[in-house]
Amino acid sequence: MKSNKLSLVLDFIFGTSFVFLICFIWARYFLHNLSLTILFSGIITFCVVGIFYFVKSKKSEKQKVSKTDLTKAHDISTYFLLCTKQETLKEFEKILSKNRDVKIKSDMLIFDKVAIRPLYLSTQITDKDVLDSFSKIKNTNIQKVIICCLSASAKAREIANIIKDKSIIIFTEFDAYKNIFKPANFSVEIPKPPKLKARQRFLKYGQIAFNKSRTKSYFLVAVIMLFSSFIMRYNIYYLVFATITTILALYSHFNTKFNTKNTEQVF
Repeated sequence: MKSNKLSLVLDFIFGTSFVFLICFIWARYFLHNLSLTILFSGIITFCVVGIFYFVKSKKSEKQKVSKTDLTKAHDISTYFLLCTKQETLKEFEKILSKNRDVKIKSDMLIFDKVAIRPLYLSTQITDKDVLDSFSKIKNTNIQKVIICCLSASAKAREIANIIKDKSIIIFTEFDAYKNIFKPANFSVEIPKPPKLKARQRFLKYGQIAFNKSRTKSYFLVAVIMLFSSFIMRYNIYYLVFATITTILALYSHFNTKFNTKNTEQVF
C-alpha cells in the first residue's frame, strides 16, 4: 500500500514537472521577464493538471471495478468453461433457487417468465446463438432471456438489441458476476500456476540475454558502433556503447552460468 502511494506521488511530481517545463519553455519564448514567465507557467500548469485529475477522477468513479472482482469473475467463467452443460445448469440452479422457484428446461433455467441460458464457450457467442435463444422462447410466455457467457461479438449484441418481441440480455463474465454471482456470494477457487521467484526469473532472462548464441549479435553491434565513431561528430557515445557491447559479447561467449542448454527455442 505504501509503495503504491509513493508511486502515485512520484507520478504526480513527474507529470506536473513535465507540464510546467513545457509551459515554461513556451512562456519564456514569448515573455522576456523571468518572474512573469514563472507565474504564467505555474497558472497554466495548475489549470492543466487540475483538469486532468478532475476528468480522471470522474472517469474512475464511473468505471470503478476492483481487481479482486475482475479476478473472481474470470475464475467463475473459467470454472464453467471446464464444466459440462448439465454441471453448469445444476450449479446455476443451486445459485438461483435460494430466492426463486427455478426449473431446468432443455439448456435453460426458467422462473417468473424469465429464462437464463448459460452459454460458456471458449470463443465469443455469435448472432446465431442469440437467434437460437430467441427461437427457444418465441412461442412461449417467457418475456426475457439472459444469456450468460464469457464474451459476445458485436454482431450478437446488435441482433439482441434489434429483437423487440422479447427482451434478449447478454451478460458477459463481469456482468454475470455483478448481477448473479456476487449477490449470491458465489465464488470458486481456480489453481494458479506457481510464480517464479526473483532469482529464477533473473536466471531465465540471463539465459536469454547472455547465452553464447548472442555473442555474434553483440560483436556485430560493437563493430557498427566503432565504425560509426569515425563518422559521427559526437563519437564518445559510440565508443562507450561499442565498449559495452564488446564486454557483453565476451561475457556471453565465456560465461558458464547462463550457457545451459535450453530444450526449447525462446526466440
